[in-house]
Order: sequence, then C-alpha cells, then structure tokens
Amino acid sequence: MALPSVLIVGGGVFGTSTAYHLSTRGYTRVTILDRFDAPSKDSAACDLNKVVRADYPNPLYTKLGTEAMAVWKDPSSIFAGLYRETGWVMSAHSMTKGWLESARQTAEKAKREGVRYLSAAELKERWPALTGDFPDWTNLWSPAAGWVPSGQALLRMADAARKNGVRYIFGDAGYVKRLVYDSTGTCQGAVTADGTTHRADIVIVASGANTATLIDAKQEVVAQCSVICVMKLEPDEIPKYRNIPIIDDFEQGIIFPPDENGLIKLCSCRCLTNYQNKQLPGASLLHSVGDYPFDGCPKEIEDEMRSFVREMIPELADRPFISTKLCWDGMAGDLNFRICPYPKAKNLYVATIGSNHGFKFLPVIGKYVADMLEGKLGKEWLDLWKWKYGKVPEDHQDPHPWPLRDISSLQGWKGRHAPGEGKLPWTWSRL
Repeated sequence: MALPSVLIVGGGVFGTSTAYHLSTRGYTRVTILDRFDAPSKDSAACDLNKVVRADYPNPLYTKLGTEAMAVWKDPSSIFAGLYRETGWVMSAHSMTKGWLESARQTAEKAKREGVRYLSAAELKERWPALTGDFPDWTNLWSPAAGWVPSGQALLRMADAARKNGVRYIFGDAGYVKRLVYDSTGTCQGAVTADGTTHRADIVIVASGANTATLIDAKQEVVAQCSVICVMKLEPDEIPKYRNIPIIDDFEQGIIFPPDENGLIKLCSCRCLTNYQNKQLPGASLLHSVGDYPFDGCPKEIEDEMRSFVREMIPELADRPFISTKLCWDGMAGDLNFRICPYPKAKNLYVATIGSNHGFKFLPVIGKYVADMLEGKLGKEWLDLWKWKYGKVPEDHQDPHPWPLRDISSLQGWKGRHAPGEGKLPWTWSRL
C-alpha cells in the first residue's frame, strides 16, 4: 500500500528535518510550502550560527541533544565539517542561578565530563582575550558544546531532502494564507498567496512564529524575537579571539567566537514580542523579512548588547555592527516543542514551536515527528510535546526570564538593517 502524501507548511528546522526523515522512510509524495526558498529567511535557523549542546535541566532534552551531537560530529553525515567544538560558558545572575544549578546537576547525573563552575579570574586566565570584569556573573563551563553555521546546515538538509524527492514550493506559490477543511472538520490542505489549493493526505503545520495565523494557537505559542547583531574583526584580530568559547549570559546575551570571515555574532537574550501586528489582534506574530526586509536592532537593545560586551571584552564594545536582524521563533509557555496531532481538527498535525532551542536538534527531530505520525513515538515524548492549551507547570524554570517588551515600544529599529556584505544567510540573494 502506498504511503500517504504529506504537506508541510514551513521550511525551517522542524519542517525540513521532517521532510528529510520522511523521505528516508520511503515517503515519495512530500511537499514543503514556504514563502522563501531554503534556507527560509523567516526561519529562526536562517542565521550565522547557533549553539549546539546537551546541557538541560530536563534529561529528555539532554538525551536528545546527545543524539543530535553524534550526528553533528559524524564525518559521514550530511552535516560533516560544520560543527565547531568551542565549549560553552553558561552565565547567570540573580534570576537564573537556579536554572544553572539544575543544568549542572543533570550533567552530573548523565556523567558529562568537565561541567563545572568557573570564576571570573579563571575565565580570564583560560582565555586571555576575555579582559572584562564579569561583574556579578556566575559561570558554568561545559566543554562538550559548540556551534554550527545554522543557515548552511538548514540548506544542506533541504538539499538532501530535495535529492530524496521532496518537493519545495516557494514564493507566492508557497506562501500559505489559510488551511482548507471539509464539512467534517478534516484538514485537506492549504491555500497559498497565488490562489492555489494544495491537498494532501497528511498536513503538518511547522510554521514557527507564524503558527497562530493558521490555527487557533494564541494560548499555545507567542512569537518572540531575539535580536541578532554582527560585528567584524580585522584580519589581524581574528587569531586573538578565535579560541574564545561561546558565552551565554541568560539575562543579557550570547557572544560567539569569530567565524572564518572574522564575523562575531551577538544575540540578545532579552526577548521581544510583536502584539501590534496588522494580522491578528491579541496575538504576537512574526515580523517577516518578506514584508520588512530592512528592519533591525532597536536602539535600546544595541545599548544593552554593548554593555554586555563591555563586561567581557571591553575593547570590542563600541565596534560597529555590519548587520542586524530580528530573529523570530515561536515560544511555548513551558518552552517545550509541540509535536502532536492538532486537537481541534482531523488529519492535521503540528511540528513546531522551537522555543529558542530547537535548532540543535535539526539532524534528528524529524525522526521523532515521523514516529509521531506513524504512531511509534514513546509516551515520554508524547507527554513532553503534547498540546497543552497554554498550561505551564508550577515548577517551570525559564532560562531567559528577562521581562518581555513589545517591539512597538522600542526605538530606532525601522529601516535599520545593514546588508552584511552578502556573507550572512538572511542577506543571501535566493528568493
């Protein structure tokens, strides 16, 4: 019997990984719809780089991260050569010390070697390029972590899926405006901006920060933005900073080591919402690069990022940004993904809501989505990723608890985006 046809709305991490893994299981009629060709500019993964690690308070994500890490490191995988193991410093202040200690205890139980606290003096001794004072920082070092050029990785997996027969439709022909149902409430497909109706036996919503525009998900997902800022080193500066670790201050931001072009990425950990959008009252939604290609870092975030850098590497604190980006993801209140049947319709599934930590699982997450579709997913994963109607456990710990601000309340971000010399995934010229 022929396997069912599958329509996936969204070509980011979850959609791409799902398509790829379905194609390896013999599914021959898999289609991805997205406004942009791979790597989709609206995907949170369309970025210079992302952290890859297995440090979590929840042992299930530690297990999943360890599984993904094996693929990132595998020289025979489609991702060969992309992973850079630099180690990862997690840093906390008053709001996040509990999360940090939970992550340390989980690492200890999982027998992950080398995970330990480092003082500011130890940081500076180990990495002399870190010349700041690190005021009031608590630092947890994890050596078995690193980064991946995420835009490149997403493109590699999309190309591999295409080779396996997955069909990509983009532009107006792939820009989904609404889903289509029959009289029994069964989802049959999607209508795109060019008026085409695409039908399939199975429909999967993998639309991240735009999920609430397609299904009733206001309670379940909030679009949040982590602002990206990129600075460039001079060629003679690159050796000095090449070996610094990733530093992730959960209450301020993340700094990455320079890539091969001398580009250093900063990412704000103080997330923004977008409730003042023109599409859906009462919901925070994606502020799409397709509609607003030149919008970038607000002035308030820039000031905060420069303060963050000044505490670590003061000589770089006033370096100009060559490009900035508003990087949006769908956030669940409990920070878990949603990989489950959509409870309000038949034949409709969700595989999305990366909650700002989904990218690292790109190599493997689609396998779990495929298992869910085939009724093979273990109960522990079904419980973790089920639809929760906005409910959050009382003991939930948020690693990024800085109070949310709406982007409409900030200044200086409209029309600010710089081109970045074509070396950044969101400036690549593909549609």
